Amino acid sequence: MLSFYPGPSKVHPEVLGFIQEAFSEGVVSINHRSARFEVLLKDTLQILHEQWNIPQDYTLYFISSATEAWEIVAQSLIKEKSLNLYNGAFGKKWAHYAQQIIPKAKSIEFNIEEDLKSVADQIKEDDFDTICLVQSETSNGTGQKIDRSNFSRQKDAIIAVDATSTMGGIHLPWLEADIWFASVQKCMGIPAGLGVLICSPKALKRAKELNKKNHYNDILLMEENRKLFQTHYTPNVLSIFVLNKLAHLLPNLTEIDQQTLEKTKLLTEFFSQKNPFNLSFLVENPVVRLPTVFALKGEAIQIKRLQDLCFKNDIELGKGYGEWKEHTIRIANFPSHTLEDFHQLCKLINS
Repeated sequence: MLSFYPGPSKVHPEVLGFIQEAFSEGVVSINHRSARFEVLLKDTLQILHEQWNIPQDYTLYFISSATEAWEIVAQSLIKEKSLNLYNGAFGKKWAHYAQQIIPKAKSIEFNIEEDLKSVADQIKEDDFDTICLVQSETSNGTGQKIDRSNFSRQKDAIIAVDATSTMGGIHLPWLEADIWFASVQKCMGIPAGLGVLICSPKALKRAKELNKKNHYNDILLMEENRKLFQTHYTPNVLSIFVLNKLAHLLPNLTEIDQQTLEKTKLLTEFFSQKNPFNLSFLVENPVVRLPTVFALKGEAIQIKRLQDLCFKNDIELGKGYGEWKEHTIRIANFPSHTLEDFHQLCKLINS
C-alpha cells in the first residue's frame, strides 16, 4: 500500500534494512546509560546538526512526540503569560493544554487564508513572555513563515514552533525561533514513536532562570543528560538508530528542500487544472499553503469516491480532519515520497 497519509505515512524503503540491522547487532537491547548508547546519541545529534543545517549552539533532545513538547514548553519555559496563535485543530489543542497549565495563557484563532504577520500586527498586548506558533498545521494544510520581527513588541519573548509536518522536509529558519519540535512519522520517514525538540541558547537561559525541575521532562533535566550524551528517560533506541542511519544516508536538507518544492510544483500544477473529482485547494492563498501536506476540498460524495478508487489500487490518501473531515482529503509530500509516486497518483485520478 502506497501511503500518502500525512503521518504516519510512507517510510523510507531503507528503514526495514536498518531495523533488521539493529536487531542483528543487538541495538534494540542496549542500555541507554551505556557507553554504546552514548556513542550512538552523540553521533546522531551531530549528524542532524550537519544535515539539517542547525546552528551548533542550538541543542537537540529526543522526546516521545511533538505533542509532548506542548507540555514541555508550558512546564519549563513560560514565566507567567503566553500566547498561542492558531488556525487549525492541532494549534487549538496546543492552546487548550497551555491554558490548563498556565492560568494567564491566552490564544488567538485566525483564518486559514491569513499569514502570521497580519495576525501579529493585531496583537495589542506586549507583555507575553512566550509566543507559541504552528508552522505546519497538518489538519488543514496551512504553512507559515516564521519571523521574529513580527513580534518586535514582545522582543524578550521565547518563540516556540510546532513544525511537525515539515521538520526534515524543508529548510526551516532556525534562528527565527527558540524552540522547534516535530515527530518522526512525517518528514523524517520512520515509524511513529519518537519526537525531536530543538532549543536555542535563549530558551536554555530562560529554563535556567525559572529553574523548574518538577517534571521528568523538564528541559533542565533533559540538558543535564544531554551533556552526558544520554537521555532523561528510557528512549526509543531503535528509532534513534534508524534516524541516525537515514541522516547519514540522505542528502543535506538543502537538497531535500529542493526536491520537496519540485514535487510541490507538480502537485500544484496538477490540482490547478480541472480534474474528474472537481477538487480544489482548501487554502486559496498560495502564500500560506503547506508544501508538505496538500489539503483539497470537494463534495463529500466525490471525496469518498476518490478514496475508494485509491484504496482499490493500493493507495491511501489522508482523510479530512476536524471541521473539514467530510469535504477534504490530505496528501502528504514527504521526502520518502518520490516523483514517481505522484505520477502514479495523478495518473489514477485522471483515469
